[in-house]
Amino acid sequence: MSRLGHAASVKSLGLTIAFVFLFIVAMLLDLPYLYLMAVTIAVLPLASYGLAWFFASQYVATREHPTTAREGRRVAVRLKVTANGGLPQTAIRVGDTLPDSLVIQEEAQALPADWDGRSGTREYTLIPEVRGVFTLGPTKLEMSDPLGLFPFEAEIGDQTELVVHPTPLLSRGSIAGGAGVWGIRERDGNTRRGEGMEFHGVREYRPGDPLRRVHCRTSARTGRLAVVEYERAYQQNLILALDLAKNSVFGKGRETTLEYGIKIAATLAERTLTAGGGVTLISQNFRMEVQPREGDSAGAHFKLMDLLARAQADSDIALSETLRAARLGPGGRMAILTSGADDLLSGYLMDRLRYNDT
Repeated sequence: MSRLGHAASVKSLGLTIAFVFLFIVAMLLDLPYLYLMAVTIAVLPLASYGLAWFFASQYVATREHPTTAREGRRVAVRLKVTANGGLPQTAIRVGDTLPDSLVIQEEAQALPADWDGRSGTREYTLIPEVRGVFTLGPTKLEMSDPLGLFPFEAEIGDQTELVVHPTPLLSRGSIAGGAGVWGIRERDGNTRRGEGMEFHGVREYRPGDPLRRVHCRTSARTGRLAVVEYERAYQQNLILALDLAKNSVFGKGRETTLEYGIKIAATLAERTLTAGGGVTLISQNFRMEVQPREGDSAGAHFKLMDLLARAQADSDIALSETLRAARLGPGGRMAILTSGADDLLSGYLMDRLRYNDT
């Protein structure tokens, strides 16, 4: 039994003994005021519980955290609890209602650190273990009644949403090329030539730049070493087809074909966009195109990851039907992510190879 529970038991026993004693004495001596005192003691626990319920209804909680996060990355959450009325509460405990996929890594004391009887804050750190859309809250409030007889729990505050984007897999040497810290890596001059290496400009020399890229005229004119900077031409665009049919998911929990497919899709999209190529994401539920140098590319990239975070396999339409309706143009690379055996999909691919020269 906890210390709080033991103290509540002792207090309850004391009130019970007092009530019985006063009631017996009142009967023996026929003293009306002792009856009144006994009834008062009997009513005290109920009144104390009612006050605790009232005080709890005066508390409000606000939660601050980023609206989006990356899978496996830390998320800082800050809870603020404030009492708008009632008596000052010397000790309360607050916590959040969280799904199993959000793991608390660094948890402060459940008692708000700066609690002064009226308001206080509590901070903790979450690590999302899997992508998706999760609900945080409501906040759980634990307190006791004024007499300390009953532990009292209440749910306060609103729920908030956290969208967890999939984290692309790291690559040892990017399959799409090797953009280095200083623009283009030395080895790219040996692996990509012609239109793959485009002149970008001249900039000041930095440690690590290859000396063979020194621009003599600019260096002589300014008196400082300057180097030629190159950029990679556009990579070939990529079409990502993600199957979200109901019958295409196998496995349980995090180890499902859908989760693996989304992880692969996020990885391929990230690498292609980083290398300068465009990505077209197609599924039964959405279609989106991202071109790195057209419009708000950063916003489009964010929206693409947001779509992958929210993707659910709930469609009754076959992926082959979706692809035929999309009327994709010729050329480009295509990656189809599915775990379902679909003869119509194989036929679509054969037709695309035959007529579109993909």
